[in-house]
Amino acid sequence: MGTLSMLKKRSLTVLIVEDDDELREILHAEFELEGLTVLTATDGSEAVTTVRRLKPDLILMDIMMPVMNGIEATEIIKNDEETKHIPIVMLTAAGNKEDIVKGLEVGAIDYITKPFFMPELKARLKAILQHKIMYDELKRIQNTLIKNERLRTMSAFTEAVQGSVNGPLTLIFGRIHLLRRKEGEISKDDLRTLENAANKIKDIINHLGIMECLYPTPLLHDSDFVDLPFLN
Repeated sequence: MGTLSMLKKRSLTVLIVEDDDELREILHAEFELEGLTVLTATDGSEAVTTVRRLKPDLILMDIMMPVMNGIEATEIIKNDEETKHIPIVMLTAAGNKEDIVKGLEVGAIDYITKPFFMPELKARLKAILQHKIMYDELKRIQNTLIKNERLRTMSAFTEAVQGSVNGPLTLIFGRIHLLRRKEGEISKDDLRTLENAANKIKDIINHLGIMECLYPTPLLHDSDFVDLPFLN
């Protein structure tokens, strides 16, 4: 199956960050022809704002730009937990090896030099987007596994609580049934039995409150701690 046909299975968004108006418009038109949703920014600062708000699937980032350059913008994006997973490809002038190294060091996944061959650029971006689709699917499966495990844990916990509560409740209702058949006042022993059973249920309920305080959020929020190293 070709890369392009695979990409068309879902809507993908590319952010072009380029201060050269003509080049930005050319890239915009070329990527739209490939069926991609295209966003644009003219400098690093605008790019950071757009990424945080819209979270594109891939960023094509020029290095030399006014206000904030591409290396600074890449570093900010990669240091943000919400956006660090987004792949960034740097656009740089031919022979600018120092900037290429800096870009890769702060988190860019690849680079391409200007002037570039458009089919080569498209091929690289499509390959990266294909890997992004695979990554997203693995994360989805991971989160599903975490959610299912949490449901199994909660089910086992509920069964344990039911077992702990059913005993005292059975005792209480049994005593109540006997007391209804008795005449006269309730004995101290009967009162003590009912009180002890009620206190047992109270302790169980209090324990549930402590568990809720210790684990107020779903396990799904801690998905980064699951031992699936191939996603890291």
